[in-house]
Amino acid sequence: MVVKALLIAIFAALNASTELGMWVIQMQPLVSGAIVGLLLGDLKTAVIISGTIQLMYMGQIQVGGITAYDFTFAGVIAPAVAIVSHQTPEMAMTLALAIGTVGLISNNIYMTVYASFVHMADKYAEKGETKHLWIYAWLLPVLESVILYGVPAFLAVYFGAQYLEDIMNGLPQWLNNGLSAVGTLLPALGIAMMFKVVYNKKFIAFAILGYIFAAYFGLNMIGTALFAVACALLYWEVQKLSSSKTQEVLANDDDDD
Repeated sequence: MVVKALLIAIFAALNASTELGMWVIQMQPLVSGAIVGLLLGDLKTAVIISGTIQLMYMGQIQVGGITAYDFTFAGVIAPAVAIVSHQTPEMAMTLALAIGTVGLISNNIYMTVYASFVHMADKYAEKGETKHLWIYAWLLPVLESVILYGVPAFLAVYFGAQYLEDIMNGLPQWLNNGLSAVGTLLPALGIAMMFKVVYNKKFIAFAILGYIFAAYFGLNMIGTALFAVACALLYWEVQKLSSSKTQEVLANDDDDD
């Protein structure tokens, strides 16, 4: 468990650090959760859990760098804790919501302290002492990421998972059912938020058709996605045909004039 907790801690620090993790920074939960699964040796469970978490957050957008949850806490720490404590995807949703919200504290501290490093580096830049810049541009931000993300990830996986599993097993059945119900509803909320962002009344008919095929005809996710692609291609071709006909009409009108 120590090795697994350490691996998750390193990955959490990478995912949160601009300096260490330009290639993984702020991964979406589905991607970061899959990597967590590889590190913990349970990719299948990780993809199921992180995919469910992704549904909840797929409608979230960043405005000025501000978001409603912390990417690392919700996408790395929450799936890891859920996997090692053997929680269901529904329970993982509830964990991700709570852990991701708590993670905003670390996120705010990280950005606030990070800004101070820039001003510290400015003093050396004004003097032309560039050999010291790496301390403020790389070393201190990396240490900050390790402290604010790596350490909580290690503690959560190593200690939290053991106690969390005992706590969840000791909960009364009615409370377990309630938490599962909330976890089941959260993906619908995420999809609704995304739908609100991209909503266009011209395409509402396609959304209704997709719902009918998925809910009443049992079409799986791949089938629904292919149906959506077919609708998009059909709409594109119709628009091209309509545009070409409009151009022909305009051209004929110009010839008549």
